[in-house]
Amino acid sequence: MTLSKKEIREIVGLTFSELSSNPKGWYDRACSFKAAAQLLAKNEGGTLAIPYNLSAGLSLELLLKAIALVKGKSFNTSHCLNDLCRNADVTITDDQKCTLELLSEVIVWSGRYPAPKRQEQWDNYHDSVFEKHVIREKVGNTGKVIAHKGRFPTLENYLKIWQLFENEFRNVFNNPA
Repeated sequence: MTLSKKEIREIVGLTFSELSSNPKGWYDRACSFKAAAQLLAKNEGGTLAIPYNLSAGLSLELLLKAIALVKGKSFNTSHCLNDLCRNADVTITDDQKCTLELLSEVIVWSGRYPAPKRQEQWDNYHDSVFEKHVIREKVGNTGKVIAHKGRFPTLENYLKIWQLFENEFRNVFNNPA
């Protein structure tokens, strides 16, 4: 008797159901994107900022989905990191919420395309999301724009959020209810 490829996959546990519901698999994939983000962050000229932000955002998305799974929750296919954070019952600061909002935009479009599918997304990004990450100062006739240190997705801010999420994952993973 010859087994089909699907039957062999089922015997060894390599099934869609098994892999899609395995929190450790989601966590491991998140770690690979974290490693990529850290490598890209070392770029001296800043030319890899978009791939860094995309890798950082994807790592957090995957880690939040791992947290939801380890807590016995399901999640939708959203890339909205703040929604995933709420779903996983992870508490973050307002500055971290802004960072996640920006990284969500990177995952959805700005990390892959020069413009989103709709004008409204473009306007929202520039008029609302991005503005939360800059500080505009005017002294006399001179204006200055600088990154908001607590919100901009620098490596330091990203790693603080990563550590918070990873601690949550490990705590629940190592101490099941």
